[in-house]
Amino acid sequence: MEVMSRHHVPDSSLCLLLLLLFLLLGVPMAASTEQSPARLNKAHEDIMRDILSSVGSTKNWNTSSNPCQWSGVHCSSVASSAFVTRLSLPGCGLSNATILASICNLHTLRSLNLSRNSFTDLPSQLSPCPMKAELQVLDLSSNMLSGQLGDFVGFHKLEVLDLSSNSLNGNISTQLSDLPKLRSLNLSSNGFEGPVPTSIATSLEDLVLSGNNFSDHIPMGLFRYGNLTLLDLCRNNLRGDVPDGFLSFPKLRILVLSENNLTGKIPRSLLNVTTLFRFGGNQNNFVGSIPQGITRNIRMLDLSYNMLNGDIPSELLSPDTLETIDLTANRLEGFIPGNVSRRLHSIRLGRNLLGGSIPESIGNAIDLVNLLLDGNKLVGYIPRQLSRCKNLALIDLSSNQVQGNIPIGLGNLEQLVVLKLQKNNLSGDIPSSFSDMSALEILNLSHNSFTGELPFTNSTQSLKLCYLGLHGNKLNGVIPSSISLLQSLITIDLGNNELTGIIPTNIGTFLKLERLDFSKNYLSGQVPSSVANLERLMCLFLSDNNLSGPLPELPKWVMVNVTGNPGIILDTEENRTSGSMKGSQDDFRSAIWVAAASFVLGFSLSFYWAGPGEKLMPRLETLHCDD
Repeated sequence: MEVMSRHHVPDSSLCLLLLLLFLLLGVPMAASTEQSPARLNKAHEDIMRDILSSVGSTKNWNTSSNPCQWSGVHCSSVASSAFVTRLSLPGCGLSNATILASICNLHTLRSLNLSRNSFTDLPSQLSPCPMKAELQVLDLSSNMLSGQLGDFVGFHKLEVLDLSSNSLNGNISTQLSDLPKLRSLNLSSNGFEGPVPTSIATSLEDLVLSGNNFSDHIPMGLFRYGNLTLLDLCRNNLRGDVPDGFLSFPKLRILVLSENNLTGKIPRSLLNVTTLFRFGGNQNNFVGSIPQGITRNIRMLDLSYNMLNGDIPSELLSPDTLETIDLTANRLEGFIPGNVSRRLHSIRLGRNLLGGSIPESIGNAIDLVNLLLDGNKLVGYIPRQLSRCKNLALIDLSSNQVQGNIPIGLGNLEQLVVLKLQKNNLSGDIPSSFSDMSALEILNLSHNSFTGELPFTNSTQSLKLCYLGLHGNKLNGVIPSSISLLQSLITIDLGNNELTGIIPTNIGTFLKLERLDFSKNYLSGQVPSSVANLERLMCLFLSDNNLSGPLPELPKWVMVNVTGNPGIILDTEENRTSGSMKGSQDDFRSAIWVAAASFVLGFSLSFYWAGPGEKLMPRLETLHCDD
């Protein structure tokens, strides 16, 4: 306390000292805050005023303000003068290439973004062009550029070039060889053809050539680009075996070879590229077995739609880093490996020759979103441990030989949107908890041996169900009137069961219903007149019941089958002699295409987790009146 008293400063003096410090430090700070940005030099300001006349009102530029403050314009200053260094004009409706004459005079420009406009012949406008000397980034994607690729002489500092989503064509030979600092090249979604270009600077890090017509083999010259981190050659016409030279890419992170005509075995050198986390080789003609250890580094693996055979390696699903795997539509045999990573988001093994049971350890994959094991030879029971996977959105176990009851816990999966279990040997009651699955949109349990009554009660109003497939079971009881609460339904298929009673009179309240199948049951009474209110109806199948009375008048494009109901009264002699089928082939065929297209376009499964380019949509239940 004594030490403090000897150095004590009176309160009034301390306040005065703080005020002086604030004034000394605060005034310059305030001055710098209020200081306006440096103005463009006269030449650049005149150029920007010329550009303003082409851009018009799309950018809401204030003609009276400093162009450096305009949206999409970035300036750098030296002393009291400023220069334009970045210009971004995407989606401004630009089509007249004369604007380039003005832009080209911005000799300090480092980045130019003219994507999503309507330019047609930009390459011919880039010479001569003072801008080329300093430009580092050029984005001309999503325009209407056509013809062959011009040369890029003079762009000595260009590092990023994006010409994707245009209509450019022809071969690429030496047009890009004068870009010594190029790091990223995107030529995707054009019409380029011939061999894959190999005359680009070795500084290249990202090479995206997808969606073109490049042909022939993958050239060995490609492996000279030792700095590549991204190589995308998908959706071309490449053929032959893939060279086993990927050790030349020690930095490679993403490799996409999908949708070509590549053959041979999966290159084993991929196993030793420790940086590689995504490999897409789907939709080719690869043969042989899956290399052991391929998922040691790779986190996203897609080898679907090939001709791979043999057993699935026992460790394939086990690495902790593995996130998605797709081996759909190959010729794989044996069992599903039992060691499953907890971090897996997506397992797609459908349409192979896999046998055995579904491993209970799949329940350990608590982050699992997609599980597709359809079209195999799986037996045994659906593991109750699946209910641990609370993030599951899609389960497809259809077309197997799975038996037993549906685990009750599946009805507690609050994120589940698609459940497809059709064409198995399942039995027992449909869990009542299914009537409370608020996220469920597609439920297909057709062609099993389910018994009991339909699980829909007055609490089903919150369901988003748009496809209900229960065809070919042993369901009994009546069709509850509460089924009309499922107002999102597009397809109701309850055919070939043991249902009794009448068709609910409120069946005509569905706003979106396109296909209604109650055929091959024991229904009686009249067809409700409210059926005529189903404005989107395409198919009405009521055959082989005990229905009677008049058939409501329906539009001529609706395909109707009421055969096997002797008591049905038809409205015309023509209908009686046509086997009780209404609607001409041409009428309903065109209508079905419209309905199917609207269903696929309107149905959204935006909940799926996916890595870049992973397929997000399962195969949807499309509408066919002749099923």
